[in-house]
Amino acid sequence: MRTLTLLLFSLFAAGTARAGTLPEDWIASPDTYATVHGAPEDSVTVTRIAEHVATALPLLSARLGVPAGAAVDIVIAPTNALFGSLQPGHTPDWADGTAWPDRGEIFLHAPSARRGDAPRLEQVTDHELVHILVGRAFQGRPVPRWLQEGLAQFYAGELGPQTAEVLTRGAATGRLLPLKRISAGFPADALGAQLAYAQTADFTAFLAQRAGGGERGDAVLRKLLAAGQRGATLEEAVYAATGEELGVIEAAWRARWLSPWVRANGLAQSGIPALAAATLLAVGAWRRRRRYHAGLERLEAQERAEEAWREEQRRRADGRRLYHRVILDGNTA
Repeated sequence: MRTLTLLLFSLFAAGTARAGTLPEDWIASPDTYATVHGAPEDSVTVTRIAEHVATALPLLSARLGVPAGAAVDIVIAPTNALFGSLQPGHTPDWADGTAWPDRGEIFLHAPSARRGDAPRLEQVTDHELVHILVGRAFQGRPVPRWLQEGLAQFYAGELGPQTAEVLTRGAATGRLLPLKRISAGFPADALGAQLAYAQTADFTAFLAQRAGGGERGDAVLRKLLAAGQRGATLEEAVYAATGEELGVIEAAWRARWLSPWVRANGLAQSGIPALAAATLLAVGAWRRRRRYHAGLERLEAQERAEEAWREEQRRRADGRRLYHRVILDGNTA
């Protein structure tokens, strides 16, 4: 999976004017759903994204069950400096795209300013369009991050081998986070946040697949979103959408990651042949288990050595008094 610094984030803030004015020589491609702006040298990209949004935004609106709303302004910045300066608020340098729902604005990097391993610009655009639609549906109220990111990643089609790798590693090391923990807020550390993003994306997809996928899956996610709009907790939203308790569904979701054959099927749905995916996962899981257990053995050996050292210090300190205190292991006893 892409490192956390390349995950797509969306930032939300109200404002009245863009921080920077678009250069006079820039071009624009206006349409019903969006106006795409960019530098003359990015005219092909501007046209491409405008054509994509004309189809993608009404489709995403229908699948989410929320209004498309007013036309969106999409700015394609040719440099990192412009990407940051044109926005109405602070933006991390590593963000691949940002969305400002209250303003109906999306900012993207032009192809010349993107990494070679970055996802397709259309996928980033879909991710940010979902943020716009969901943010508008909440009418200025904060959107729970688990809901916002789960829906954005799912509808942008971001689940794939990289997500599976993060979840496989999390399951193998016992680090999968309880969904209630994620609903309370994403971890601050990079690895924990990366795992939280992967879990929200996969759990959202699991809810849709459990309902039968397609329109049935969309119907469940629309109920999930509607419950979120009413201020429901994760447990309440899941029950409203599925009629099942969160604990039951979470247990079923976690069980998927205990079998490498199930994980292979998940990869196959992302475009990897099932047999090849199963083989890769089986070999990968075996290697990860070897590395994991080897690491545990090293830690245990280190702990044994440290305990032996502490025991030796205790033995030497036994019987001695220093102002009636003995200091061991950094503690006063």
